Amino acid sequence: MDFWTFLRFRPASEEVFSLIPSDQGVQGTRCDYSVVIPAYNEEKYIAQTLEALQQAQKAMPTLSGECIVVDNQCTDRTVEIAKEFGCRVVSEPVHQIARVRNTGAHASRGSYLIFVDADTVVPPATLKKALVALQGKGVGCGGAKLGFDQNHGRWFSGVLLPAIWNLISQTFRLFAGSFIFCRRDLFFLSGGFPETHFAGEEIVLSRKLKKQSAQKGLGVLVISSPPVVSSARKLEWYSDWAIFKMILPLLGLPFFLRSQKACRFWYRRPSKD
Repeated sequence: MDFWTFLRFRPASEEVFSLIPSDQGVQGTRCDYSVVIPAYNEEKYIAQTLEALQQAQKAMPTLSGECIVVDNQCTDRTVEIAKEFGCRVVSEPVHQIARVRNTGAHASRGSYLIFVDADTVVPPATLKKALVALQGKGVGCGGAKLGFDQNHGRWFSGVLLPAIWNLISQTFRLFAGSFIFCRRDLFFLSGGFPETHFAGEEIVLSRKLKKQSAQKGLGVLVISSPPVVSSARKLEWYSDWAIFKMILPLLGLPFFLRSQKACRFWYRRPSKD
């Protein structure tokens, strides 16, 4: 199966991790939306992420929201910073991004779920567009275009790759893991993020969310402007050639997404980080 086929179709034999489509395990009063942030040693970036979300929340005073930070065995000040911002912190010991996000979803109380990476700044206008779309009853799920906070003068990985992804996202209505929003019921009906995958889990979820949305007569939205902004830290850690070598096999051989070793690019960090 090539990359483009992987984007369009789900193999009949694909295994999925089934979440319970109910309120089991959810305690406390319901709120309008929950922001779920997976975090592993994110003290350098998470404060600016939470500051932007706070500004967005202030711009929508009629909606009640919560922020859940999923502690994936952090050893730095990530948890401390999250609590300073009033976030609810839950723990997930297994280093697998799909599982970490699912843990946050299980703990959430919102009618709408918003998944944000810990190194990603979501402009208030983008979050507002997402929530307005979900409230309007015509949209079931969506994402946004993305950009890097800087390109480090790297044309290939700093400029071209984000542009290619944004084109794919708009064309195929697929969502980057850095920002995904959806109705709560659709997330659980879709089975959540597939824990069979160590990377590309957002692509699998995107397709299933689109299917569930279509069955309920709902549309899909990829917000063009303003884009979410993620850190370009991988450009500091890896050369263009190293990034190309790590990504290339995954484009033509999607089954590698189920291999933790093959997906080490998304997990490995320099020891100083």
